[in-house]
Amino acid sequence: MPSLDQSVKSQFAKVFSTSDWRLFKEMAEINLSEAAFLKKSSFNVAEHRRLLVRNSRKRLLIGIGAELLLKAVYLKAGYCINKPQDNKAPVKLPFKQAEATQCPLKADDTYTLDQLTGQLKKIVQLPNPQVVMDGLSIAKVFRNKEGHIVTHAHKFDPSSYRAIEASLIEIYARAFHERLTVRFSLEPGEKGAWRVAP
Repeated sequence: MPSLDQSVKSQFAKVFSTSDWRLFKEMAEINLSEAAFLKKSSFNVAEHRRLLVRNSRKRLLIGIGAELLLKAVYLKAGYCINKPQDNKAPVKLPFKQAEATQCPLKADDTYTLDQLTGQLKKIVQLPNPQVVMDGLSIAKVFRNKEGHIVTHAHKFDPSSYRAIEASLIEIYARAFHERLTVRFSLEPGEKGAWRVAP
């Protein structure tokens, strides 16, 4: 009999195919664009908690959006995001859908953001890969931090957000051949931006 975890996990189990990339990208954009425009006034919480809540939610949305976007990149390029059932399988990340025909994949387990980031240079030509890697690494830290701990305050470094923006712009240009305009609004009076153009 499956455990409760396995039973719930099975509700979402799927071996993803190339055609799923559009849904991954759409959901990534919903999260990322919400993060770009999120304001303190968006939350019905005590005034003294609004900045903390807004910043926490913004970082969580950025991290989730980055992971979904990266998975869209892999799927669009014909690569698998599900892990092989056998750890000793002949395929290694990154591998194409055609290579997985002799290797059953786990329907309930996909590669992590960190694993996908580490192999991205093999599937997308990046003129300045460090820009992309830095932004994705920061997004991963944001997601992990917000998913695991809460702190009253932290040293605000706007360059972290600018690095993520630069990374996303490069991913859109190289993987989707689209022009992204993005600004995660953080400081008073700063306007958010999210626009994708061909």
